[in-house]
Amino acid sequence: MQDNKKKNAPDSGRTITIILSVIIALLLWSYVIIQVNPTKEETIPRVPVQLLNVQSLTARQLAISGDGEYMVDVVVEGRRADIAKVSSEDIIAEADLVGWGKGENYIPVNVTVPSTLKIVEVRSAKIQVTIEDLVALIKPVSVVYRGEFPVNTEEGEVEIRPAEIEVTGAKSAVESVSEVRVYIDTEELTTDGRTIQGEAVPLNSAEMIVDNVKLSSGYVNVSARLLQLKEVPLLVETVGSLGDGFGVEVDVPQTILIKGTKSVLKDIESIRAEPLDIGGMTQNKNVNLTLLLPDGVELSKKNPPLRAGITIQETSTKEFRFTADDIILEGLTQGKTVNTEAIDIVVSVTGRMQIVDQLQQNQLELFIDVADLPTGNQIVPLMVSTTVSLHSITVEPSEIAITIIDTDQENANE
Repeated sequence: MQDNKKKNAPDSGRTITIILSVIIALLLWSYVIIQVNPTKEETIPRVPVQLLNVQSLTARQLAISGDGEYMVDVVVEGRRADIAKVSSEDIIAEADLVGWGKGENYIPVNVTVPSTLKIVEVRSAKIQVTIEDLVALIKPVSVVYRGEFPVNTEEGEVEIRPAEIEVTGAKSAVESVSEVRVYIDTEELTTDGRTIQGEAVPLNSAEMIVDNVKLSSGYVNVSARLLQLKEVPLLVETVGSLGDGFGVEVDVPQTILIKGTKSVLKDIESIRAEPLDIGGMTQNKNVNLTLLLPDGVELSKKNPPLRAGITIQETSTKEFRFTADDIILEGLTQGKTVNTEAIDIVVSVTGRMQIVDQLQQNQLELFIDVADLPTGNQIVPLMVSTTVSLHSITVEPSEIAITIIDTDQENANE
């Protein structure tokens, strides 16, 4: 046992020596750092530059182009402990705008550091400031709705206040603003309507925010409600006439989407456009349609641009001869017969020359509608149906005398 104790004694001594060495090293390092504290150079990055006397530019109708934010790197010298306490917020960098004019200017930056430090270098010692004319322009306010609308609905009865906002700032910045936009969440809209306030955001044509401009109003009030959608036929007529031998074909959407409250839409079966005046036209053209919308009805934004394609074409006219035997009896019910007077009928069609020249008589159906007519002698209009696109169809004579006989009643009398 005594031998083991003697053997462990040197090991314990070595351990104590190592520990004491580490402690002494730490004390020496602390002394050097705390007491000796050698000087060093260090770069303080991205120190913001404060622009002085900006109002002097405004007074001369000038403004700074860009975001107005400038940074410099400051190299300082001082004791290690003092430098460790300093950040970019403790350094003051200023650039005075007094006396500078329109164009690109390189303005000196004056830097102040805490008294315990010394400035070695400022990078860069001058900042490039572009000064432009101060302008103000009126820009429209647009609304963008975020989120999905409920099925078969759309915003309507929209009122924007203000509808326009004045944008002030450097000329290049103001002129780059294409619109002032406000965002509204669709979930905030109701069928009863409400007013929602949103922040006004100046955007350029790429829909990027334009910085360093001032708006006459920072917020916009949008009043709107949810309206129902309905698809209805679009009716477009023409007025006026072309020269002899010419006709017109008008290409317009067959249907359009309108919106309104349920009570307003329920009685609307179609929408008319203002008549298109084709008088004196000599060439093809596209014209915008003006819709005649009833009160409380709006056009859905889902519609494509509503335009009429007007095509002027050379036309021709062709005649076809029919007899009474060629007449189709529409709506004739069992137990009735129809006698028609024996006459010759001339059907005259006018349309695009290429179509009319190839038109055959079997592509035309001559008919009369006898549905719901009482027995006895009647005068009914002669009508023609066809699947071919024609400008006009006339029938001569336009009416025919017929006699409707109730065969069931005659058989009963016999």
